[in-house]
Amino acid sequence: MKNIIKHIILCFATLLFMQCDGNDPNLEYVAPENPDISSVNDQYLYSNNGHSLFELYGTATRWRWNDNYIDPTQRATPIKSDFVIPATKLINHLWIGSYAASGTSAANFIKELFPAELVYIGSYIYKEDGTILLGYAEGGARVTILNLNSLDYQDRDWMTRPGGGILATVHHEFSHIVHQNYGLPVGFNKISDTYLGNNWSNGVSKEDAIKLGMVRNYGTLNEYEDFCEIISHLLVTDPESFEEDFIAQEDCTTYTDAGDIVNCQELNEGRLLIKKKVDLVVEYYKNSFNVDLLAVRDSLQVRLNKVIETNEIPD
Repeated sequence: MKNIIKHIILCFATLLFMQCDGNDPNLEYVAPENPDISSVNDQYLYSNNGHSLFELYGTATRWRWNDNYIDPTQRATPIKSDFVIPATKLINHLWIGSYAASGTSAANFIKELFPAELVYIGSYIYKEDGTILLGYAEGGARVTILNLNSLDYQDRDWMTRPGGGILATVHHEFSHIVHQNYGLPVGFNKISDTYLGNNWSNGVSKEDAIKLGMVRNYGTLNEYEDFCEIISHLLVTDPESFEEDFIAQEDCTTYTDAGDIVNCQELNEGRLLIKKKVDLVVEYYKNSFNVDLLAVRDSLQVRLNKVIETNEIPD
């Protein structure tokens, strides 16, 4: 299965720009035969008493700067050496660990599908036209994680912000790997009858997205991004906030203005669509993979809150 993943074409759009490229020769994954373990970072990444990402998942982690990982017209800053191990601990604890802690099936599921390559970059990627890449994946096997020099275990926004937070990004990308290998839940693409294509970025607000049955403007691009945004938001958003924003029906009788009443009703209709999608996705994971997404969410939230509270991640 890992060999299949290495050739998946995987696309991820950030808040400002969409990256989608499966033909760049630089994207070809080459497993390191003899990983360089001359530094403390590489010893942790490749030879950590059987507990490294490489030893457990065959995942190569690229943290040394390589110009091939960005376009010649783009600018970015390498990750600082001191952030490599803390970033890896976060990924292990709040991405992999959230699945593994929720059950044997979920642990096997993420082991089967975990990306073959991670690339760490310290800053966002700045494009020539002034737009900014916040985080993306290329070629299916490689997930590039940005803004790691801002790593702060106590900054919930840095970790969970839609369209740029590290956890929002990695859980979004993992959802792409899932549907590329196993497809979407049957009927998912029929719940909402309107996707906006490339018009997703033309001033589409959060409320606009909700009315269409999506949790974020980028989810209005197509059913695949909708699927990934639903799962990412479900997992990384505080459950009470997720319920309030995307599920709970508002009492529209509290409004007197006709426009406000209509707006409230349209939001409620959109929330009903989102609930149908959430229910279908949760059922899909349970029936197809024996993975309880709500248990994964609960595991992630407990771990996340503990990390924020203590400002540390256990080894």
